[in-house]
Amino acid sequence: MLSTPIPRDLCPVHREIAYAWRDNHYSPWNPSEWPGGSHIMDSRTSHTERGADWDRKNLQQIELTIDCCRSGRSPQCPPGHRSAVSAKEQPVPDSAVPATGHPAPVPGAERWDLRLARATLAGSDLPAHDDAAGGTGYSVSPDGERVRVVWGRGDSLSLPRAGTVVRAQWDQALDRIAAALIESAAFTDVRRSRDRVSARAVMPHTAQTTARMRRVGVLDAFRRAVRFDGHPADRVGGILTLATSGPSPESFWIVTDADGTEAGRTSGGYQAAAELLAHHYGLPMPLALVDEGRNR
Repeated sequence: MLSTPIPRDLCPVHREIAYAWRDNHYSPWNPSEWPGGSHIMDSRTSHTERGADWDRKNLQQIELTIDCCRSGRSPQCPPGHRSAVSAKEQPVPDSAVPATGHPAPVPGAERWDLRLARATLAGSDLPAHDDAAGGTGYSVSPDGERVRVVWGRGDSLSLPRAGTVVRAQWDQALDRIAAALIESAAFTDVRRSRDRVSARAVMPHTAQTTARMRRVGVLDAFRRAVRFDGHPADRVGGILTLATSGPSPESFWIVTDADGTEAGRTSGGYQAAAELLAHHYGLPMPLALVDEGRNR
């Protein structure tokens, strides 16, 4: 099933058309050829293959509907309607200067908010955990869109028994971690539990990274090339490819970097896929996505 977001700038007529195509699901209990309503022409085709074919064709119709509305020439648009580009898609000059104070992007880099947490805790006088040397210290890792900080002793992250000196030291360390994140003002929604501290990095009001997306390949390949302003596309960029899998086919984006290495997968829309690629390179958030369509 498709989960592609429908742009808000479309006119009401084209929005309804786009939603209708997105909701045009293949049913293995009432199978038929796309777009539905007819009998199966080839019973040798599996439900998985047929569902994937429906997703590809439905997405193609959604994109054609979007292009039609944004062309400004469709008689289906109400008089006077002009499809305004959303704030996230505002064109940005190619000469836009990338955000400063961040390391050069490299494949497999640590996420920007994890680096921010490490920098914040570096001034807390608490030791960072060293995987090689062992010992006591904190470890920082992603927790969805949040940052998770845990305290460990040697090779063990298990919670010490309550009422012991070790547990008291453990609790004190987590209290200091939470306080450091709160006092920095760089994190919000700081949560302290028995065994960890989690928080969400404060997002700047303006985009720190701009990604430009363009359709590539044949129309039914559903591939998007992504590049980032201020960085060479052959070293910092990638490809988004729509795929489906499972007995009840679910659509998702396979994200590969400039070297062709898979950076991850997401069932979200274009924005989520582009952000996944940006995180792969350690680029700062928030991200503005500019859909440049297809080369004419």
